[in-house]
Amino acid sequence: MIDDIANNIRQLSAETFWISFTVVSGLALFCLYSSFRVFWRFRIMQDMPTAALRSAAQGYNEFSGVARLLPGEPIVAPLSRLQCVWYKYKVEERQSSYTRGRSQTTWSLYESGVSDGVFTLVGRTGRAIVDPDDAEVIPSNSDSWYGSTPYPQAGPKGFNPTGWLPGRRYRYSEKRIHEGDALYVLGDLTSFREVILPTENEALVELLQRWKSNLGALLGRFDKNKDGLLDEGEWEEAVFIAKDQLRQEYHAETIEHIDNLIEKPLDSRKPYIISTQGEAVLTRRFQYKWWAFLLAFFALGVSAVWAFNIRF
Repeated sequence: MIDDIANNIRQLSAETFWISFTVVSGLALFCLYSSFRVFWRFRIMQDMPTAALRSAAQGYNEFSGVARLLPGEPIVAPLSRLQCVWYKYKVEERQSSYTRGRSQTTWSLYESGVSDGVFTLVGRTGRAIVDPDDAEVIPSNSDSWYGSTPYPQAGPKGFNPTGWLPGRRYRYSEKRIHEGDALYVLGDLTSFREVILPTENEALVELLQRWKSNLGALLGRFDKNKDGLLDEGEWEEAVFIAKDQLRQEYHAETIEHIDNLIEKPLDSRKPYIISTQGEAVLTRRFQYKWWAFLLAFFALGVSAVWAFNIRF
């Protein structure tokens, strides 16, 4: 069999041989590049410890938690119409052609899209807003089904009145991350403050004015001698308590509104990964890919060198 392949290589025209040699060599180089790229990701994930959101340093970090929707308009996947925190969809149209009396069927892209809405990662020690733009997303749900209209009339598990008809021209594919899914995120962390609190004097004046608007309650609280008036000492006590209340409210507001944002790293060499699979599963997955690309590189490289030697 090897002799037959060698004879076929010798009989190829020069143009066909060089085109084939270039393609095989290019594939080998692509596999080599991909193996280094996957190995780099594999090493980063192995060497980086999982950080706590409350105490994580600014910059590139690894996090784990649960996906949650932010308040406001929900994120709804366009094909299945299911609520989720992230989706990616594709609609393909079947194209038929005849070549030498044989029918050939191919699928051409009709429409595609990906969610750009942000959502929340809730960890044991805090929360962070996740911006999925340009992330490598490994979702928890992936569905594919067929229909006779460009947009499905039901989801993958619902009754589609046109799904059973012959001539189903469209194929729908949708990937989703649902609220409550466990998440592993590798990306850049930035802390920020959502609210600007009023100055101390502005807040104190506003609080005292609210107290004065209810004079009966103010006197009942601070009029110690029950003369119906607040003397200088009683008013100073009211101001002192108002300041103490503001300090407590300011501390609570600051803690509540300090938040974090996880987004794509500025350094393009660092991967940005959002996955519903845990770190252990991902590292094994990248390790298997690394081995596969290395084996493919050696197999293609040896084949190209062997064919070159046979030819010349």
